[in-house]
Amino acid sequence: MTFQLKKSHASYLAILLSLPCLTFSADTGKLKPAVNTPDATICSVSALERTLPFPVGEKALYFLNIREGDKLHAPFRVAFSVSGMGVAPVAAGEIEGTGHHHILIDLDLPQDIKKPIPFDKADEYQRQHYKHFGKGETETVLNLPPGKHKLRLMFANHQHVPYYIASKEINIEVLPSQ
Repeated sequence: MTFQLKKSHASYLAILLSLPCLTFSADTGKLKPAVNTPDATICSVSALERTLPFPVGEKALYFLNIREGDKLHAPFRVAFSVSGMGVAPVAAGEIEGTGHHHILIDLDLPQDIKKPIPFDKADEYQRQHYKHFGKGETETVLNLPPGKHKLRLMFANHQHVPYYIASKEINIEVLPSQ
C-alpha cells in the first residue's frame, strides 16, 4: 500500500507539522500551547522528526520534553527515551539489548566506561549528580537548585555499567522560585 499526497494537500501538511505542541487545559476546557510543567504534554521535535525510523543498529538516547537553553522552574518534569535498545528494570537481570536510564547532572561523561555509574550519597539531595532509573522509569521530576545546569542521559546494563550510549548534553537554567 502506498500513500500519495495531492499537491493541494501538501500545504496543509506543512501547516500541521509547523503547529506548536498543544496540551488540554482542565481548567479552561480548551487546548493551549504546551509549557514545560510536571504535567505538560511531551513535545520537543516536529511530528515528522518523531516518525522517522532509526536505521537498524543505530542507538540513540534523548530527552523528550526539555532542550538546550530551556529556562525552568523547579520542580520540573523530565521525560526521556532510547531507540535501538529496550528498557528493563535492574531486577530483571541480564537481558540482551536492554538496560535502564541515568541522568548525569553537572558532570562530564565518565572516564572509565567499564565501571558502574556511581550512586549519590543519601544526604546529597540538593547536589545530585547521578540519577538512576533502575526500575525502568522513562520520566522523573527534578528539583534542582536555581542556576545553570548541564544534563546528559546515559544508558547502562543491569549492573549500572554504561553501554556508552549517551544523549547530547543540554544546558538548562533553573529559575528562582517566584
